[in-house]
Amino acid sequence: MFVMIGEDGSLSLQEVEDMKSFSVVEAQNASEKAKASSALSHIAEPAENDHFWIDADAVIQLSSMKDDEQWVDRFWNMLNKVEPYGYYDTATKRVKAHVEIR
Repeated sequence: MFVMIGEDGSLSLQEVEDMKSFSVVEAQNASEKAKASSALSHIAEPAENDHFWIDADAVIQLSSMKDDEQWVDRFWNMLNKVEPYGYYDTATKRVKAHVEIR
């Protein structure tokens, strides 16, 4: 699963059934508006080493499956599984993701 940053800076959630990975994808030739730091500014905070802390509820809202209770439950279960490794903060409900350039 990944948050795709469109050329216009729009966000969408892709590969929503892949509950084994989570990242942000930025186009290799992204405009300034489509750079992760700009595009994610309203739902995330920068973290170290090209990572961002992204609001988990915002991720759900980006999903085409946001109204599917089973999918939402699976998403929260995925986050709870990565919490011991430092990729989910239960207090702030934010998930940590790295940025890939494609």
